[in-house]
Amino acid sequence: MSDLTDAVVVVTGGATGVGLALAREAVNRGAKVMLADIDDAKAAVDELREAGGDVDSTVADVSNVEDVRRLAKETVDRFGEVNVVCNNAAFAVLGSLQEIDPEAASRSVRVNVEGGVNIVHVFAPLLHDAAAAGRPAYLLNTGSEHSLGVPPHVAPFSVYTITKFATLGLTLTAHRDLEPWGIGVSMLAPGWTLTENVRAFVEADPEAAQAIVPFAQESSVVASKAFDGLLAGTRVIATNPFSRAFAMEHARALMVDVQELPVVEAPGEHAHDGTGDAESCPFLGGR
Repeated sequence: MSDLTDAVVVVTGGATGVGLALAREAVNRGAKVMLADIDDAKAAVDELREAGGDVDSTVADVSNVEDVRRLAKETVDRFGEVNVVCNNAAFAVLGSLQEIDPEAASRSVRVNVEGGVNIVHVFAPLLHDAAAAGRPAYLLNTGSEHSLGVPPHVAPFSVYTITKFATLGLTLTAHRDLEPWGIGVSMLAPGWTLTENVRAFVEADPEAAQAIVPFAQESSVVASKAFDGLLAGTRVIATNPFSRAFAMEHARALMVDVQELPVVEAPGEHAHDGTGDAESCPFLGGR
């Protein structure tokens, strides 16, 4: 499956950036699209409608669960169902942990982490309904190369990096929780992407352009890889080859530390015996 003919795709943070690129790609694949953004997405809607898309939008703050519930209702009222949710809205702030403004850090956590949980919680039943009806049912969380390790080649975005590690955790737990419902779950993990904002930044700063452009991907490429990976069932959709070296180094370092643990000779005597049987968890005993 490569197209999304008549599927209904919700994109949060869809007015600009990677979200808008995902919306464009969804329209190209035949989907109907609902954009949600904290800002008015009228310009994006106009563009996508000119391209032939059946598109609508609403203003919503994903960190507010009531906004998310309203987004879900408006989507179903407008299009009748939900097939793909692109959990993309994010708020980034530059700085190290010792320098960051705590209020900005809190906002980043609320949008990127709590907002992500709100989206999954509210939309999972609608995706379940779609899967039960034999329709496409997918969740795509937008992470980052920051989900794969701490990038050594960029200035500190420390809180953003923390939240994108959380997006990986959200994806893995959502896969566990939603797989029995027939919902596919993936995480998009791009590196530098030439969105409108990034392109304007590098065009205004030749030094930044030299540092970024050779290692960046077009947003259309990222969006195409996102849907290809989602529909193929790829768990982590890493798009940029320049992410590979530091991500692999991080994975190897983690495994070196983990392998220092002693081998348990009789794993079957432990509740976490590797069978995947959640009924063996001692916390279920009192239920």
